Amino acid sequence: MVRRNWAKGGRSWSVLLAAGACACALTLGLSGCVFTTPPRAEVKRDRVESSLTSSDLVNEGYLTVAMDTTEAPQAMIETDGTPSGYYADVARALAERLGLDLKVVSSADAPGTLSDGEADIFLGGKSTDDDEEIVIAGNLLEDGSSLFVRNEDGSLESPALDADSLSGAVIAVQGDSASQDALVRGGVTATFKTCSNVNECFEALGSGEVEYVACDATAGAYLARAYPGTVFVATLGSLTSYGLILPADGGNLASAVEDALAAIESDGTLDAIYRSWYGSLPFGLSNEQLAGLSASTDGASEDEAVDSGEDGELVIEGDLNALD
Repeated sequence: MVRRNWAKGGRSWSVLLAAGACACALTLGLSGCVFTTPPRAEVKRDRVESSLTSSDLVNEGYLTVAMDTTEAPQAMIETDGTPSGYYADVARALAERLGLDLKVVSSADAPGTLSDGEADIFLGGKSTDDDEEIVIAGNLLEDGSSLFVRNEDGSLESPALDADSLSGAVIAVQGDSASQDALVRGGVTATFKTCSNVNECFEALGSGEVEYVACDATAGAYLARAYPGTVFVATLGSLTSYGLILPADGGNLASAVEDALAAIESDGTLDAIYRSWYGSLPFGLSNEQLAGLSASTDGASEDEAVDSGEDGELVIEGDLNALD
């Protein structure tokens, strides 16, 4: 695997996509809330003429994007078959910049999907993917076990906490989850309330039954928007980075996609899409670890960095009414 340098530009917030209110039920594990955001049609740019030809693309006239649609809220398929989630919205923005329509392919195998010619690019590939036939054009996301708290005054300020602050606290966790393991390895002496899924953890936080929730950062940030004053506090251990993956011999396509990615970052589009799904969660989490954790948390394997739910996957069901 080759990593290409991709510098992050300024964030102008020229595209305004704000998360809306909770509208109806969905499932992240079992239950939760639907959040509305303005449709992409309201903020679309004028259609540009694509410089890419049939020889550059898997499907002429389309940017064919592979992503793991079982990894909610990053990517999922709604009941009507529409791709949804953070990666789906990033894919739409890239296709729009390239003057192409969008096709989404569901896959968890970045190298295999690209080498087999099933997709032009892969969104959400791990930075640890080791294959000389692919390159990472830029990071899209960092995820890992994290801590959330609800401020009683409804403010969105993250409180200054360390591991000692959690001594004796009641923390909601999924049973046998990576987040619970991270807290134990970190030497946190708290009382754990075991829940069957992340939604139940946040319901317990909202009712005042617990003081904190420990779960993976992206699912927690997504659900936190339903609970006023609920904020990300810190990470609890190792992180996993996910990026945009290109074929190493991508030629004209690779150059065009890299330019499109840089463009949607520099004009604020990428940041706005990120905020619409994850609220105030920092884009980069590498400097956000909870102070005072014992050193053993740093030794956790990257595969343990993200909770995967009781049945091995996080599932959101229902019309998210996200960017489309």
